[in-house]
Amino acid sequence: MDSITLPAYAKVNLYLDVLGKRPDGYHELVTLFERIDLADELTLRLTSGQGITLQCDHPELPLDGTNLAAKAAMAYQRAANWPVGLNISLKKRIPVAAGLGGGSSDAAAVLMGLQKLSGDRLSELKLLECAQDVGADVAFFLAQVPWAFGRGRGDDLEPLPFTTHLWQLLIWPGFPIPTKSVYQAFDPSAGCRTSLTGQKPDVKLLIHALRDNNVPRIRNFLFNALDPTIEALYTAIRHVKEMIQKQ
Repeated sequence: MDSITLPAYAKVNLYLDVLGKRPDGYHELVTLFERIDLADELTLRLTSGQGITLQCDHPELPLDGTNLAAKAAMAYQRAANWPVGLNISLKKRIPVAAGLGGGSSDAAAVLMGLQKLSGDRLSELKLLECAQDVGADVAFFLAQVPWAFGRGRGDDLEPLPFTTHLWQLLIWPGFPIPTKSVYQAFDPSAGCRTSLTGQKPDVKLLIHALRDNNVPRIRNFLFNALDPTIEALYTAIRHVKEMIQKQ
């Protein structure tokens, strides 16, 4: 086998609390991931010689080593000592810088694809280490689970055996919201409140509601500590949320 095509699914965080800054520059998180059906598509092809080339149908994405898909390929080749030629073709369906984890999911798909093309040259632990080196959310997508509870950077994962299926309404505002800029502007005191209840809900209550498939109760426990920061930076987001809540 010299080529493989894989989907790279998006995610949403139904719960995201930011506990503080870590020594490694990341933030300490408590989060609940849900994988959703929206997906990019990646095709990996082994080529003669060496080097990694990347093609993408999204004109604004970088095609060099700063792209997480290319970064993941380089990390895998180093870890596996497998410097083969590789072409990555990326069909982008997940909006860029929308908080849906598209870049991280692309990276995980590259790692999984290379693992299959190479005949499983890396152990599961080494593959996970590659994912963690590339980015904090990559480990969730590498786990290939529909639900997971995350701690640490979000990559200390506990898969959750839910059978709940939720419909998601995704509204893209038409402009990117870079995660890095949001975290840089994050105000911990503002992040402790939520517009629905006036206080931070307990993630355990959300987990129980999801486990019991109690959809009406789920809304009461949704939380994102970054919401106030995002709304302060991008007033259009606040206006859209206000319109939805009035419905």
